Amino acid sequence: MKALLHYIWKYRIFPHRLLQTTGGATIEILNNGNEKPDIFEDAHLMIDGKEERGDITFCITGSGADKAILNISATEEACPIPTLKIVPTAETTAIFQSIQNGFRPCSDTLPESSTLHMGNFLSRLLAERMEEKAARITRLHNLSEKRWEETLFRLLARNFGFGIQGDAFEEWAKVLNLSALGKHRDNPLQTEAIFFGQAGLLEEESIPEYYRTEALGTPYYTNLRNEYKFLKAKFGLAQTPHTLWTGTTPHTRIARLAAMYHSGKISLSHIADCTTLEAVRNLLQTPAGSYWDKHNQFGGTEINNRATTLSNKHLNLLTINTIIPILYTYGKHRSDTTLCNRAEDFLYSLPPEENSIIRSWAKTGIIAKSAADTQALIQLKNQYCKKNRCLECLFAYQCIKESMGHKS
Repeated sequence: MKALLHYIWKYRIFPHRLLQTTGGATIEILNNGNEKPDIFEDAHLMIDGKEERGDITFCITGSGADKAILNISATEEACPIPTLKIVPTAETTAIFQSIQNGFRPCSDTLPESSTLHMGNFLSRLLAERMEEKAARITRLHNLSEKRWEETLFRLLARNFGFGIQGDAFEEWAKVLNLSALGKHRDNPLQTEAIFFGQAGLLEEESIPEYYRTEALGTPYYTNLRNEYKFLKAKFGLAQTPHTLWTGTTPHTRIARLAAMYHSGKISLSHIADCTTLEAVRNLLQTPAGSYWDKHNQFGGTEINNRATTLSNKHLNLLTINTIIPILYTYGKHRSDTTLCNRAEDFLYSLPPEENSIIRSWAKTGIIAKSAADTQALIQLKNQYCKKNRCLECLFAYQCIKESMGHKS
């Protein structure tokens, strides 16, 4: 019962009547106080017109009585502290206990009134997700010796794995020596040589046997190997093992990243200058070298009519997971609200993502209208549903509130 009273106070789910103590004194809540497991500290109230500051206790008559200004109880318990009596309905108590025991109010049909309040709730969830991503990027920035360009490249490389190969691309990005690369950035062949060499993809063993002879006879491949051999010795480079990519063909994406790096277009300054999504797309749509127009790995049969540009789906994913978070984080770092607001505006302008999480929410009646909505719903699923934080969710709040006689 104490946990339920705590919840009611936190969210101010009170009966529709003037709040009064059991002694008849009127209560006006100016500030709920700072939430602790069994108490709200430093609350700010007006009790019978007199301003009071102190703690809020729940069915406690001794502990903290020296600082408490109000006790909340479901009974007529004698207490020297002014007491607010709240008696939850049997339905409220049953719903609260069932949620504590694992019942999810969103598991079947959402409370009808919940959808009326979804806008504000999704905005809060989106803000949480943006801040979480900013915190991760800040940690990555610190690991990158506070170099923004390296931070951006590592984040972009990971997201070029599009989930499945994200870890592999991240490991590869860690061993890229961007200081060495910078000295050869104006040479596309040397840039590609370092990119492929550091991935272990210039090793003969990385090429399937049935493609190996053809690859070894290709001038492009042999030139890359020769350049990497020289650069590896010059800079003392240590590559990742080619087994990192077993069963996959990341070659085209690595070639595209090399082209992006060589062009110099993917940088924080260029991203900060993008005022439209179209400008962002143009940055990301840098083509790979011509060899990759008809190949997806070294050697092999040429592939005609092969797509040489990123699909809209991939462009959107890179924008959502790379460009927008780092633009927001960079804006926070510079105290530039224009960049932060632009990052959020981009999310509202992008179409909703398509994945299992969003499809599951659609089955409950929640239809995302933009990428901002889908990012918020992903935050809800990952940080609330999966962690059993139902009592912090809008849907539990609505169920409990309506059971107390409140209708939206």
